Amino acid sequence: MSKRTTDTDTDTDAPDIPQSDDELTRRNMAKLLAGIGGAAAIGSFGVDYAAGLPGSLDTGSETLYVEGTRLVDRDGNPLTAADALSTDEFDKMDVFPEKEGGGALVTKRATTLLLRFPEDEYEAPTNIEGTAKGYVAYSKVCTHEGCLVAGEQGSELRCPCHGSLYDPTKGASVTGGPASRALPQLPLGIADDEDGTLLLATGPFEGPIGTEE
Repeated sequence: MSKRTTDTDTDTDAPDIPQSDDELTRRNMAKLLAGIGGAAAIGSFGVDYAAGLPGSLDTGSETLYVEGTRLVDRDGNPLTAADALSTDEFDKMDVFPEKEGGGALVTKRATTLLLRFPEDEYEAPTNIEGTAKGYVAYSKVCTHEGCLVAGEQGSELRCPCHGSLYDPTKGASVTGGPASRALPQLPLGIADDEDGTLLLATGPFEGPIGTEE
């Protein structure tokens, strides 16, 4: 079984992703995700979790999450659509890709913001098909200088380092500050298994994490 990450420091000085098989997010590759289509079709589908994904050992935005990677909390607990967040208020939480063998890949680069809004609040350029039951996910790493976007200003996300603002209902597009690029979105789906309706990625981040790779 993979070694569980014990360093949970995700501040701006947190280390980048280790370059090792043990730290790669490779568990949860869905064999049967064909036909997901859009948000309306995501609903419920069976997932066969495969231990081990062949291919590159690169740990860029393409391999932090792959099809079928489960979203987990800092302690490695899988997140269900029913329990994670409500749409009653501007609520958000840090989530992480699940490692091979279980546990959370807790590094700065892997830190992901999970939010939830009423489905009719999303507008372009949000990838609507990459939302699921009102859930949306973005990289937490600011695209300006790589700080973690940990603050809020009204209904927008705010980076505490230099004040960049992002609108989470409009594809995390930049609305203020020095950032020039939106936070990359992580496309989401929902799968039914014995643990409930689990939140999982249906692909990698839709852009480079932080400053341009």
